[in-house]
This record gives sequence, C-alpha cells and structure tokens, in this order.
Amino acid sequence: MSDTTHSPLPQKAIVTLSDSDLDGGLPALRWQLRELVMEGACLVVVDVSEIGQISSTLLAALLDTHRVCRRRGGGVVIRHANRKMTDVLRRTGLDQVFEVEAA
Repeated sequence: MSDTTHSPLPQKAIVTLSDSDLDGGLPALRWQLRELVMEGACLVVVDVSEIGQISSTLLAALLDTHRVCRRRGGGVVIRHANRKMTDVLRRTGLDQVFEVEAA
C-alpha cells in the first residue's frame, strides 16, 4: 500500500492502492488490510484512483476486511472508483455492501 493514514476517532484508515501494490500479490495486500483492522481500524477507506480495474481477488480481500469492520460498526469505503469499477460493483450487488464514492 502506497499510503496509509490513521485518524484518531473513529478509528479510520485511509489506504491508497496502486497497480504496483497489486503486482506485489494480493495475499500480501490482504495481510496488510488485516493488520490495519487488527490495529483497531473499524472504517477502512480504500482509494482506487491509481488502479485501472478492480479484480475479483481484490474484491475478496475487501470483503474480508469489510466483514471484520462491520462487526465493529464500521465498514469499507471504496473511494474514487472509475465508471468501469462502479459498473462491476453494481452488477455484482457489491455497491450495496461497500460505500462507493465515484471519481
């Protein structure tokens, strides 16, 4: 993850993803997201403006993070999603799971 910012309250982590983060392997990304949650984040904002598309494995990692965050009263926000990403999220119904902020 290229940039991670924590804010005091509520426990929120802002993550900016890049294509190089995804090239490093999604298992590593999944562990990084899990680490943020284990450190206390209950709201994870994922900025996807620097990636071209959202893959099924990335969605799986975000869903895993979302499940843990929901138990704490938070969730996952996908920020700066392009039209292609929002279409995928809409077709899969995941726009009802994640809060999606379009580009």
